[in-house]
Amino acid sequence: MVYAAGPRELQTHGIEAASFEALAEIAVKNLREQGPSGVVCGPISTGGTNNQIHNFEVFNAAIRGLQRAGENIFSQVPYEFGLRRLAYAWEAKGNSGYCMPILTVFYTRLVESGLITKGWFIPGWHSSLGAYFEREKLVRFKLGISDLTREEIGRFMKEEHPLEYAEKVLALIPE
Repeated sequence: MVYAAGPRELQTHGIEAASFEALAEIAVKNLREQGPSGVVCGPISTGGTNNQIHNFEVFNAAIRGLQRAGENIFSQVPYEFGLRRLAYAWEAKGNSGYCMPILTVFYTRLVESGLITKGWFIPGWHSSLGAYFEREKLVRFKLGISDLTREEIGRFMKEEHPLEYAEKVLALIPE
């Protein structure tokens, strides 16, 4: 899976590591410092609006909106930079399809840390291989699950973006 260029912030900075395992260890360390937290789950590279940039903006708006609402949410956004670089390296080694180490190593370690308490799922999560995997993992560990509504995502997007753009992106989110 080739990742789109993505929002500028994904391409210019973020947390890096030499392997998925090392990046997961950094994330778990940071999660431990933050304390028990929820995570946002939803489409970024597959599904959702079928546009990685729009998916990322919805994902990011959901994180920030929930944080503004007082939820303790662990943001995976700083790790997207490293995950993308590692996915490119994974593909360069001749692998193809979905870069499963993102899920089987990075996200699995977050959930297995015991510090994730709940997953907040963006509408259209079912169209995302990653979000589907995350939901199964949360169910297996008997952790909380909340499905965000289109109205909540709409409010979060409108808090982050000009109204016309927010409404354009919202219209792309599957029911």
